[in-house]
Formats: sequence, structure tokens, C-alpha cells
Amino acid sequence: MKLIIPALLLLISSSLHAQTANSYIIKGNKYYTQTQFDLAEGQYRKALSVEQDNTTAQYNLANALQKQKKYDEAVQVLEKLYNDKPQTKLRSATAYNQGVAFTKQKELEASIEAYKKALRLNPDDKDARENLQKALSELKKKQDEQKQSQQKSSSSMSQNEAEQKLKLLQEKEKQLQQKLQNQNKQKGGGQAQDW
Repeated sequence: MKLIIPALLLLISSSLHAQTANSYIIKGNKYYTQTQFDLAEGQYRKALSVEQDNTTAQYNLANALQKQKKYDEAVQVLEKLYNDKPQTKLRSATAYNQGVAFTKQKELEASIEAYKKALRLNPDDKDARENLQKALSELKKKQDEQKQSQQKSSSSMSQNEAEQKLKLLQEKEKQLQQKLQNQNKQKGGGQAQDW
């Protein structure tokens, strides 16, 4: 009989924690739908303070952070969630959201890897496939622009070199002409002839 009472108290206590965490999540979801993402973030953080392994609170927190353009924080929450939870569907969604956050930060290589992770876990994810294609084409475009920029800078360097060489040749030509003029004056004996 003595063992039953502590066990019941423990069960009730853990049940209250779950209810409290869920109530914070529900409040956070209301704020989220009202586009009050900072308030939603606060509620999700409260839920996590009560139940730190609550995957719903973690996932929703990451979404609220992304909506506030706090991409680094969102990626950290998503990375932890991805590594801690073996559920394939949740891991796929987490990897997809990481890809979105990296894309927003213009970290194309990281976003490509995140979309690939999502597709490995869920090959039927059309959004991940489309975003992967967009990220790949954006990366190719960026690389092409860098190549063009490098070619322009190398061709402008050779143009500058050509201008320097032209100036050097013009200077040498002036020196040569002056030298010839001096030699012609010396050949004439120094006196001008009067014809």
C-alpha cells in the first residue's frame, strides 16, 4: 500500500507536466496563427522548460524562430531535434526546414545537403525535391557569376598590363628619338650649313 501512493503521485506529477507543456504549446499555436511569432516563441520555450524533450514544442519553436528571421537559432533547434529523434517523418520535416533556413541565409551548399537528407528519409517529398532543384540552380548561377567576375578581373589585369607595356614602349621610343637627334647634331660638326 505504501508503494502505491508514491507511484500515484509520480504518475499525477508527470501527467501535470505534460498537460502544462501542452497548454503552453496550444497558446503558442494561437499566437503563431495570429502571426505573433515572438509571443509564440515564448510559449514554446515555456513548454520546453517544463518538458525539454517535447518534440512538438521544439519543432514549433524552430518554425516561430524562422518566421522571425532568427535562422541560426532555428537551425540549432532543428539540428538537435534531427539528431535526437529517430522518427523518419519528423526527421524528414526537420531536415526540410533546415534547408529552408539555410536557403534564407544564402548558405546554398548547406541547404542542398539538408534537402538531400530530407529526400533520403522521404523520397516522395515534392517540396524538398523542388527546393533542392532551386538551390542547385541558384548555386550554379552563383558559380557562373563568380567565373565571369574572375574572367573580367583577369582580362582587366591583362588590359592594365598592356597599357603599362604601351607606356613603356612609348617612353623607350622617345629616348631613342632623342638619342638619334643628339647623334645627328654631333655628325653635323656643331655648325649649321648655310646653303
